[in-house]
Amino acid sequence: MGMSEPVDFCRKRMGHLRRLMEEREVEVLCLLRGARTGSLYKRLANTTSGQALLIPRDGHPCILCYPVNYESTKDESWIRVREVEDREKIDEEIAEFINEHLRGGTQKIGINMDALTYKRYSYFKERLKGQLVDVSQTLLPEVFYGLYPEEVRFQREVSRLADIAIAAARESIAPGMREYEIAAEANYAMMRRGAEMQSFPTIVSSGERSAYCHGWPGDRTLKEGDLIIVDLGPMKQGYAADETRTFLLGRDEKKEKMLAAVDRAVEAVLNSIKPGISCRDLDAISRRVLREEGFPDYPHSLGHPLSGLLVPILSKRSGDVLREGMVFTVEPGIYLPGYGGVRLEENVVVTEYGYEPLTKSPRLT
Repeated sequence: MGMSEPVDFCRKRMGHLRRLMEEREVEVLCLLRGARTGSLYKRLANTTSGQALLIPRDGHPCILCYPVNYESTKDESWIRVREVEDREKIDEEIAEFINEHLRGGTQKIGINMDALTYKRYSYFKERLKGQLVDVSQTLLPEVFYGLYPEEVRFQREVSRLADIAIAAARESIAPGMREYEIAAEANYAMMRRGAEMQSFPTIVSSGERSAYCHGWPGDRTLKEGDLIIVDLGPMKQGYAADETRTFLLGRDEKKEKMLAAVDRAVEAVLNSIKPGISCRDLDAISRRVLREEGFPDYPHSLGHPLSGLLVPILSKRSGDVLREGMVFTVEPGIYLPGYGGVRLEENVVVTEYGYEPLTKSPRLT
């Protein structure tokens, strides 16, 4: 049978995870609720809800959740869901499940330590009958590194919605429009065409405010000569796009030069994408182009993974190396405080010999 729904890839990813658990001799994996865990749950269980996702090497995985989310989690997930009525007893139930699935001796219990407070760590260390092993930087990135080839079509679809929203924003830009009106047009367009939600609130920042790396839509009125940054992220079926375009209202030679410089930086990076290349090197390429154009360094990484994946991170210090299936952003920028800023952001997936562009809106208009 072919793989046609997101849940099919959840099951495939679960199989991949369990094979790695076997290789690393991890008896039980405990993914605790944390800042980014909901997206990992989605890629494994097809739900973002739950306080803990418990996966024994042998036996049935289980999601523990509170009553407020029990019915929706049960309907969404293909994994068994257990309701925890007393919130004070969540850690007790986690420990009970894990201990039931340990086979004796000093067994390894994989856990995402970054989701643990010291108090919870001390509790689990005392109550669990195995050895706690942090899998945040080891096993998890090997599973959540990219999308399967047949799965990329879901990323293409949500990227198409991002393009639709960017087009709506572009068409609504005119003197006298307010930033929040531009955001409203973009949000309506993407949700009218199938986006289920947004992975972050749409950013629209104009004029001097476009120099903010992450602004927000305010009541500022657009005027001739403004740079307008629009950054948005539709979600559908748990897959998320993240596209940024910067528009110039009217003509301005210096601002046009800023746009052209960032466009060249993006293009230089795209032309270098292929399996095996260092993400640190890609980050350096973008900064070198902007430096050669006479612009300052930008204060953020070049790019980040999409759709709940953990790698790659494209930054000055990244140790990640590209591999086929990785899905990420490329988003260099120029930010001149008190004057304005430019950021252009593309979404790509790494292919066998290069990359496939996912976002396709014109970068320069």
